[in-house]
Amino acid sequence: MMSLVRNELMKIFSKKSSWIYMIAIFTVLLGGATIYYILLKKFPEMSNGSPTTWTYMNTVMLGVSTLVTLFTVIVCSANVSAEFASGTIKQLLIRPYPRWKILLSKYIAVTIYSMLLLLTLVISGYLIGLIFFGAGGYNATFEEFSLTGTFEGVIGTQVMKKILLFLPSLFIITTISFMLSTLFKSQALAVGVGVFVLFFNSTIGGILYFLMEKFTWTKYLIFSHLDLSIYAIQDTIAPGVTLGFSSILLVAYYIVFMAITFIFFQKRDISF
Repeated sequence: MMSLVRNELMKIFSKKSSWIYMIAIFTVLLGGATIYYILLKKFPEMSNGSPTTWTYMNTVMLGVSTLVTLFTVIVCSANVSAEFASGTIKQLLIRPYPRWKILLSKYIAVTIYSMLLLLTLVISGYLIGLIFFGAGGYNATFEEFSLTGTFEGVIGTQVMKKILLFLPSLFIITTISFMLSTLFKSQALAVGVGVFVLFFNSTIGGILYFLMEKFTWTKYLIFSHLDLSIYAIQDTIAPGVTLGFSSILLVAYYIVFMAITFIFFQKRDISF
């Protein structure tokens, strides 16, 4: 299994785009820090206090996490569909491994890559923050607006909490994108649908927050649970909808997505 995963990782990193995505994250973070620094110098009233690495990470770095999700969707959605588009899937499946093991190795590889994108974001964000704003400020208090009012907390703790809560969201997005990659033979179609689902979710998710109190069934839809970072600033997003509820729901969806992915791939005809 390890040799299969290593081979899949080599495929991912043999593509220039995989490196470009990491460089793009760093570049955007650097540009964001520059703009943030200039704005705060010209308009100090924009900040409640002296800007620190942690205020930069909370304001700019976490906003750039959208790129991590986008690049994950692109890479994962193309992973299996690209093999079908190029015809290399035949060479892959004639190897002395069961189909499920080959597919699992691909899934592990794209999951590792998505985690590396997140690491690139966090490490780059912290180092760039240190260069522009220096160390310190972890324990500073700050205010942030939530759906239920104003939240006050420790900035460093909140940043770390949001990063941890972003992990399951990224994990599920990776799984959905990978499932789409197995469902479509066309790489362009798989990536297109994956990107559409990503941006559709950001729109519909916000709407569902306001519908949950009126329509109970909407709280079981996955869209409003894909961004768990909201629980860093509030305990519930609707009556009965807590971090525990969202986590259980995501686990249930994850099982369904994985079942669809592996069952479909196992039965898929490759005689073309």
